[in-house]
Amino acid sequence: MEPYQTLIGVVLEKVGQTYKELKFNYDGLEGVLKGHSQAEIEQTPELLTITMLKDMYGALILELEQQLPGIKD
Repeated sequence: MEPYQTLIGVVLEKVGQTYKELKFNYDGLEGVLKGHSQAEIEQTPELLTITMLKDMYGALILELEQQLPGIKD
C-alpha cells in the first residue's frame, strides 16, 4: 500500500498549506473589520460581506483544527 502513503502525504501537505492560507486570510479580514465600529459594519454592505466571509473562514479553520488537531503546529 506504499503508493497510498505517498498520496496521503501529499494531500496532508496540501491541507496544511490550505490551513495556513485560511488563517492568513482570516487574520486579514479581521484586521479590516477592526478598523471600523460595529455601527459602521452594520450599515455598510461591503463590511457585512467581509464579516460573513471572515465567519466562513473561521468555521473552516475550526473544522480543520478539530479533524486534524496537529495542524496548528
